Amino acid sequence: MTVNRKDAHSWSSETIFKALSRSPLEVESAYSVQAHKDTCSLDFDTIAGPMIPHPITRTRVVQKHSLDSNGRHVIDLRVPSAMGASASPARLVLTGTTQFPTPKTCIRTIELSLDPASSPSPEGKTILANGYQSWSTSYAGADDTSVFEKPNWLYNETTHLGLASDMHIYEYPGVKGKVHSSLVTSIRDKCVDFSLSVSSSAVPIQADQGAARRIGRPEELVLCGSLSEDHGYTYFSMDTTQSKITISQDCVGKQLRKINDKLVLRTFFAWDNKDTTVWDAYAAAWASIHRDRRFIQSSLHNQLSGWTSWYYHYENISEHIILENLQHFSGSGSPRSDDNRDEGAVGWPAKVFQIDDGFTIVGDWLDPHKDKFPRGMRFIAKSIRDKGLTPGLWLAPFLASKKSKIVQEHPEWFVRKPTAKSYCISDSDNIEKKQRQARNQSLYCCCCHTFDYGNGSPTSDLMLAHPAFTDGAFALDLENPEVQAHLANIFKVVTQEWGFKMLKLDFLFAAAQVARNGKTHGQLMWEAMQMVRTWAGPDTTLLGCGVPLGASFMLVDYCRIGCDVGASWDTMQRHFHDREYISCFNSLTSTLSRWAMSGRFFGNDPDVYFIRDWNMGLSTTEKRTLMLLNHLLGHLVFCSDPFHTAHMKPEQQAILSSFFPWPSTPDVATPPHEVVRVLQPVPSQKDLYLIQVHAGKNKELTYIVATNLSSRKQQVHLSALERVIISENDSEDSTQGSPGSAMYFEARMGQFGSSAAAYVIKPRETCVFLRAVNAMGRLLGPCATLTRAGYGAATLEASHMETLVPVHLVATSGGHVLPLSEIESFQRDAKHQHQLTIRFRPRFFPKLVTVWLAWSKSATKSIGKDDGGGGTPLTLNGQLVQLRPEVLVGLGMCVASCEIALS
Repeated sequence: MTVNRKDAHSWSSETIFKALSRSPLEVESAYSVQAHKDTCSLDFDTIAGPMIPHPITRTRVVQKHSLDSNGRHVIDLRVPSAMGASASPARLVLTGTTQFPTPKTCIRTIELSLDPASSPSPEGKTILANGYQSWSTSYAGADDTSVFEKPNWLYNETTHLGLASDMHIYEYPGVKGKVHSSLVTSIRDKCVDFSLSVSSSAVPIQADQGAARRIGRPEELVLCGSLSEDHGYTYFSMDTTQSKITISQDCVGKQLRKINDKLVLRTFFAWDNKDTTVWDAYAAAWASIHRDRRFIQSSLHNQLSGWTSWYYHYENISEHIILENLQHFSGSGSPRSDDNRDEGAVGWPAKVFQIDDGFTIVGDWLDPHKDKFPRGMRFIAKSIRDKGLTPGLWLAPFLASKKSKIVQEHPEWFVRKPTAKSYCISDSDNIEKKQRQARNQSLYCCCCHTFDYGNGSPTSDLMLAHPAFTDGAFALDLENPEVQAHLANIFKVVTQEWGFKMLKLDFLFAAAQVARNGKTHGQLMWEAMQMVRTWAGPDTTLLGCGVPLGASFMLVDYCRIGCDVGASWDTMQRHFHDREYISCFNSLTSTLSRWAMSGRFFGNDPDVYFIRDWNMGLSTTEKRTLMLLNHLLGHLVFCSDPFHTAHMKPEQQAILSSFFPWPSTPDVATPPHEVVRVLQPVPSQKDLYLIQVHAGKNKELTYIVATNLSSRKQQVHLSALERVIISENDSEDSTQGSPGSAMYFEARMGQFGSSAAAYVIKPRETCVFLRAVNAMGRLLGPCATLTRAGYGAATLEASHMETLVPVHLVATSGGHVLPLSEIESFQRDAKHQHQLTIRFRPRFFPKLVTVWLAWSKSATKSIGKDDGGGGTPLTLNGQLVQLRPEVLVGLGMCVASCEIALS
């Protein structure tokens, strides 16, 4: 909106207010038109900058529109005639609404949506429904059957757990087919169920490609992301019943007080056939606007392993308990050097040792319990550093328990219950909505139009921020300069005087539960997080938890991306529509949906894994799924169990030995594995996911991880993802084969099978499949290792030469959970070609590993025979290998296995 009057400098405040609230808005839209051959498509982009690279022609179109205070404007997205495209133009609808809660206050809202008459229907799509904050459920499989409801009214009134949600900010639709997402969303076609075309599990799939095109292309997706969370929370809503997509911003409480004050809605859009490409582009766009203030800016290369006290000891911690657990850890992972250690005990590899809640009353951070920590927290931090670990400490800086000293001494420092005036209940049209908002925060007395201020005590009008910590907690008002100085001193003491250089900051949403001081919820949250980064210093590792994710993008080093895990798989709270409830199922659902944020905006913290079998309701299968997905999709992975390895049971050692050491260190040039995409392969099979992973020094290994979070067994064909893998591979060899002809190795069972085969995934089970050969039957993986060792491709293919038979390491079982990733090198002796050497990564437990070797069927007579028939015996790691080859049907390859003992 532009005011152009010569006498504007003499306007009164009332005149300015009327101009701002009633003048038309001038809105500028910018989009790019891309053309390729005879087709044309549109990219909508609200920022200037580099686009996703495509071999196509782009033309940028900018239009200006005038929008009345209460009006609707249709934007015709023009295709320039110079591009010669015949595609019909799309249309957007720009809607402006103006509300006057009181004669002297005004709220102006702009919404942008696709025209229902011309936009593609979200029906048949899967949508990422991103949750409000760390704990809020995020679900990448939302569709036209999904229903997002508010928590049960009685449940919320009884527990007050809804205070951690955004239901006081955004009206949940509660209707089938209406899906909303906070901050970011992605829209993709539902996956193609190739298994519908399979007549026999032994026959490769012959998919109907025409039908596949009609159903959609699951490898293609559109990403929509907010770039203006510093102005207000952004929501994306998809209404499949009206084919409508709406972008809106929460601007409740915003007041323009200064000349340069403004309210900005800035949104990023991207389309591609690779998930990683659109997410990389979103991260680049974010970085072009907001400064990256992380200490560890490349979390993709820094997977932190560590220990936290919470999930075993909870608040019941002491100096003795902390030091007792500490003795079993070593920053290097080497055996402890003390002479009194138990036989077989080792220092478990970790980088962070973090103390959680229980060292003090929440809010009185600099006054730890002297009976529990007699030598103070500085001594604890030094003891952790002496082990070569980074000391970590839990804080909830924006909260204080009702029983804390700070609440009693400084009640004026805390957020007070909103008054009727602040909720503007003078507008009769909005009374019901405002009552609902107040009631959602447990602030409203349902019997009348007044607020219940309690018994008149100094703390009776303080707003309950969360019911945790036995009696509940209040939220500090960060708009108060005294509060800011108080918190700055706490961070200084904890990081500089005590020496804790890793901070887990929890319940951060409390900074912005009430819009106030002329600022929106999102603006308050953003400013609070910026202050935290400043107080903590540039060299402190921050783990955000219970925080709206946009405010933590490129600010915290690691961030929780799901709710707390629990000692049971799921709970009854799920049926009360609580999106922040504690359970492994809820946590993993969000972990699988937010995987792409990791390494781009922060390192994902999927919460802890468990290995213990006492005080535990998880089965071995469930614990393995939790551990595998956390390590695969997270970059900060902690445990709370006692790591006294000498006392571990064999099954616990087996679980640990399949994951550690995890191939991730800050020294590697590239991350050890890359998650390419996460899909739900069959729309009708909820809670079944396929994860595509690339690993190896040159990303030459491809895995498909199938995980079933449901309580029933489910059947999957890997060919549901095989077409996507082939379509993105640049190799000509792999693009000519038909989906279903590839061979996979199932790590846990140690078996080979076709991607067309039907695999049964048990309830809550996760299986790892190594793509052993490509669609043309050529071996993958260690061939590249041999080539780097000096053997050319022509030599590798010379299977007719008896003196140099191309034997390949194709798989292992009983080793690492990602087969072959535990291999450091695989090479042949330069003079004696029949002698192979495999170097494994260091391990913590003795282990028998099964090694699978493969070679051409035509060379069978030349391998493993020492019977005078002219064959060459094979020697592996100095031992003669007894091979019993089997032929992989249809591929002309022979495989044989042998066992190697690892100490």
